[in-house]
Amino acid sequence: MNKFFQRLFLFEKCEIQTKLSKQQVLKRVESFADPKYTDYYGKISENGFFVAEKPIKHHSFLRTHNSFAPVARGKVTEKDGVTTVSMVLRMQLLVWILFIPVYIVSFLSVFLFPLFWLVLYFAFVKPSKRLKQSIEGLLIENEI
Repeated sequence: MNKFFQRLFLFEKCEIQTKLSKQQVLKRVESFADPKYTDYYGKISENGFFVAEKPIKHHSFLRTHNSFAPVARGKVTEKDGVTTVSMVLRMQLLVWILFIPVYIVSFLSVFLFPLFWLVLYFAFVKPSKRLKQSIEGLLIENEI
């Protein structure tokens, strides 16, 4: 039931446990969020990180804009040799605040809600899943 509400209100909470140290986790996330080499940008702090997908992407002569691009905020804790990364994936806060009233009103319509959900699936849910899998792969790969 909890996952249902998370999907319905366009956010996801997850937890990743790894054998990497806290510093290694933060260093890997920092290199992953380098906008020069990836489609993500971010900021690292002492106890966590912020990683977001670039909303504007350039593909040769084509330019795409996705206002619903996902954002991941993570808190990193280390205890007994196991590092835990607690993450929340959601939209940019301003986009979420502006869009959620329209989204909630669409619940009342049999036609609008499926249409909005279809748009959000391709604009937010799929990129969010891709970001989560990338971060999970980053932290679990090459564990010793």
